[in-house]
Amino acid sequence: SSTNLSTSKIASVIESLQCTNEEPVVGDVSGMTAQEIKRHAIDTYASQNRAVTAQDYVSVSYRMPPKYGKIKRCTVLQDPNSLKRNLNMHIISTDFNNRFIKTNQTIKDNLRFWLQEYKMINDTVDILDATVINIGVKFQIVAESNFDKYEVLEAARSEMAAYFADHFEIGEPLYMTRLYKMLGNVRGVLDVVRINIVGKHGSLYSSAYFNIDEHMSDDGRILYIPQDSVFEVRYRNTDIVGVVK
Repeated sequence: SSTNLSTSKIASVIESLQCTNEEPVVGDVSGMTAQEIKRHAIDTYASQNRAVTAQDYVSVSYRMPPKYGKIKRCTVLQDPNSLKRNLNMHIISTDFNNRFIKTNQTIKDNLRFWLQEYKMINDTVDILDATVINIGVKFQIVAESNFDKYEVLEAARSEMAAYFADHFEIGEPLYMTRLYKMLGNVRGVLDVVRINIVGKHGSLYSSAYFNIDEHMSDDGRILYIPQDSVFEVRYRNTDIVGVVK
């Protein structure tokens, strides 16, 4: 019986316990950015503690307590093949490296039970994985003559990496004009010659193939993406490559 044991020894044993996770951590393990907090707060206020619209479901999902697991991104789409109010909820989580990873089944089950408290009685919700589209960026700039061009290149690459560090929303397109404007504002950059987006897929990336040319707008300003997919630059140190003149 524990009543016959020394309390100090019990405390010592408890404090010495260690555990090793055999599997990597899955779930939203990073803190929210200021923009994410602002967006979630607005959505939560509008939802009024019930799930009626698609955005209400997104808000409720983000509010699931951390002890049940967390998701990083979520979107809700009307099931086109359903005659009833069937909704497809596409979700994605992040790993300990803050990279997108499929949400595990435990978190999905917890989310399903969590939604039961808020969803409309006639709604049915299917929880599905969002498709990750991995991309890389290649750009070419011209540096001003009175600047060290390699320092300018590194500053431009760092600015681009910081932009893609903030995770995209599911279904959010990539605006090429923003990238040109961002590089053009880097100190020492005289001109942005070109920016190319390249697809990345294979063993180190998502298996999803994505044709860049087919999804680029005719004027080259917007790179569209399916509503159930999300862009990610997975390895920003190597997937963002720049050239300076």
